[in-house]
Amino acid sequence: MKPIATERLIIREFRPNDLGEIYRILDVELKFTDSAKQDSSIAQRKQWLDWTMQGYEQNRLLLNPPYGDHAIVLRDSLQLIGICGLVPVLAPLGKIPYYKYTADADDEDMNYPEVGIYFAVSTHYQCRGFAYEASKALIGTAFKALKLKRIIAITDLYNNPSIAVLKRLGMRIEILPGLKSNQVVGILENDRAGEKNYKLSV
Repeated sequence: MKPIATERLIIREFRPNDLGEIYRILDVELKFTDSAKQDSSIAQRKQWLDWTMQGYEQNRLLLNPPYGDHAIVLRDSLQLIGICGLVPVLAPLGKIPYYKYTADADDEDMNYPEVGIYFAVSTHYQCRGFAYEASKALIGTAFKALKLKRIIAITDLYNNPSIAVLKRLGMRIEILPGLKSNQVVGILENDRAGEKNYKLSV
């Protein structure tokens, strides 16, 4: 994915020299793990970073959407402050009444594929609108370049800061029951008439 510039940010692919900063943000500050098998070591994060960077080229070769992790950096200082990206989602979205109505999902036990967004920002840069700004730029790319019908986001029921970002993005918020714990799903339909709201400032 080509870099995306907003008023204050640049969203770009990760580079090898990002290892120290992204390890500090994800593993030290946010205590982030994808699974119980991760040990939150810098060696583990380096394996993730290598895999992430290899994925960029493989997605391009396979003509896949630009899935994967991307760096959020400040436009003025180029300081890395977080991570965001597009991700394939597979979930029983038919359990959500609104999704069932809009997507004709008539089986609550089946998993439905969608494209989702996600974000995480350093604790030193939270509450400044950076997660919203980065997510809005990704939505603009997804709706305009990828011509997606909708985009979703899933977070924990009690993750109030993330839910606030999803609401600010204009997402409809629904509860997804029946998994390990109830989760919140944000759903945003691609309103082509309102596409101007998601244009990127480059």
